[in-house]
Amino acid sequence: MSSLIILKNIEHYVPEKAIEDFQKAADKANMYCILVKLKYDGQLFLSGEGTLSDVDESTFKSIQNKEGLKYFTFNVNAIEEDSLDSFTWLTQDENYFWALDIENIKYEDYEFIYKFVVEYFKDNPEDYLWFDDAEWCYTADDIFRLSQRPYNPKWCSEKVI
Repeated sequence: MSSLIILKNIEHYVPEKAIEDFQKAADKANMYCILVKLKYDGQLFLSGEGTLSDVDESTFKSIQNKEGLKYFTFNVNAIEEDSLDSFTWLTQDENYFWALDIENIKYEDYEFIYKFVVEYFKDNPEDYLWFDDAEWCYTADDIFRLSQRPYNPKWCSEKVI
């Protein structure tokens, strides 16, 4: 599995709000949103990146051997000219695009990510979660229903709901 992608509606997309949503979900999942870097060209948002971790930023930076830590990185994307209609084949709506992605998943710890995803979709019901190269995606309602069941480690390799 290479990455998890959050598809957002272009019409309502504000990159800084997407980062706030990530931070809020991380707090609710008892994670830390750290090492956040945003790039601008004047007032124009270009990109953003950060890390979600089980330890705070000063602890994360001070530990040389990160072997026992749980973390993953994320990227926030700007809307580009070819964003419109890029995921119509998946969402049946031309206004969704690849807004955020989660990658560099330490030890492929998808249960750690799952906790974050559940919290994220509670406050972002219009978004979709897509696994890169999958022929399917999860809606916020799917994630909610999945969260009402015992954890299923297959959630990231097949649509289990």
